[in-house]
Amino acid sequence: AIALSIRPRSYLIAMTLTAQLVLLFLCAGLRTEVAGFLQRSTSKLESNSTSGTAVSMGLELRFARSKVVHKMAYFGKITVGDPPQEFTVVFDTGSGNLIVPASTCTVPGCAPHKKYNAHASTTSSFVTNEKGEGSSEITFGTGQVSGDFYKDKLCIGDSLCFDANFIAADKMTTEPFQEIPFDGIMGLGFKDLSMGDGFNMVDDLSSHASQFSFFVSDDDDSEVTFGGYRAERLASDIVWAPVKVESWWQVAIDDITFNNQPKGLCDGACQVAVDTGTSMLAGPSDLVDKLSSMVNAKDDCSNFDELPNLGFQIGDLVLNLKPDDYMDKSSEGCSFSLMALDVPPPKGPVFIFGDPFLRRFVTIYDRSKPAVGFAVARHNGAADEVAASELIAHIRDGAGASPAAPSSTAATGGGAATGGGGAAGGGGGGGGGGGSNA
Repeated sequence: AIALSIRPRSYLIAMTLTAQLVLLFLCAGLRTEVAGFLQRSTSKLESNSTSGTAVSMGLELRFARSKVVHKMAYFGKITVGDPPQEFTVVFDTGSGNLIVPASTCTVPGCAPHKKYNAHASTTSSFVTNEKGEGSSEITFGTGQVSGDFYKDKLCIGDSLCFDANFIAADKMTTEPFQEIPFDGIMGLGFKDLSMGDGFNMVDDLSSHASQFSFFVSDDDDSEVTFGGYRAERLASDIVWAPVKVESWWQVAIDDITFNNQPKGLCDGACQVAVDTGTSMLAGPSDLVDKLSSMVNAKDDCSNFDELPNLGFQIGDLVLNLKPDDYMDKSSEGCSFSLMALDVPPPKGPVFIFGDPFLRRFVTIYDRSKPAVGFAVARHNGAADEVAASELIAHIRDGAGASPAAPSSTAATGGGAATGGGGAAGGGGGGGGGGGSNA
């Protein structure tokens, strides 16, 4: 298993899912200075891979803030080719292709970035998809990318290497790509988001590491782990939910709750896409409007301390967000932060869980099921274990909410379950057991 440290970078890009699920880039006025270093460590994993060690690579970032509100993103390093060519990429569960700039790209959108030189790699080859296509153009929220299809050796860390098909972009529009602080995107969504057969990173990874997980922090210790999850990052048991739509990592939720009380807003039909490439929370416009009205947060923040926990019900368990997670609070006032985003059927309507949710919960993606696991993230040791019973709770009845059971228990609602392997590092659910804590 491979664990890559990914550092938060406050910058002027918000990425979300459009109706076609690519990336929405909101970008202007960014000035960046990036300095990198490589740091390695090993630790035991809860893992379904053949290896029980992890390699951690840290990325040091420096930046200057602009006058505009900054968003967060998390990215790390990969290498492509032999000899290896290094790139920084966003690990994005909301898209399905690996895209890096090509050495033939001379437009301003490619200028600041490292570029893939096919002629410099002894393992590079030009490829086509099953339709005979050897190139493609992808339209993003505010720009376009076009390029040719290649196959080459891809390495995540030192030991997880495989041949991968990808797009080497020879054209990238100036907006937004000239200003983004990373070179490319490694899509970790399902096959229907990819360019064709053989272009899906999750399928390529599945024979080496059928699970991967994200621990996201505002500090310097964020990481993505391929081959399992690190039990010491978990402050609770794991709640598993089956993937309902194999496109994004999209799971069903039974209802939306306030302080663990269901509000009857879903009629069993709500869905959530967990998106590591999105810096925000979003949802269907009608439900976002209803939630905003029901929360009834005052613009002057005068009732902020009385706002409810906003929860999402999976079976008889609730994953809760605190007001700090779903509200924008500043010296200028308070506002409901869920963005209205209408994704049409069959994938929508759907909620999008980005960084605010990912900082509360470790997310584990299991291709073999497929399923997504959720556990309270351990940022502050014992304090997070105390908070875990509030962040993952049972549906509230007349006696009030009770903490989620610490042992492995089944939950209703499409087969969700909690698995051991949290703070105690016991046997993991969804194929994640077998390792021990570092």
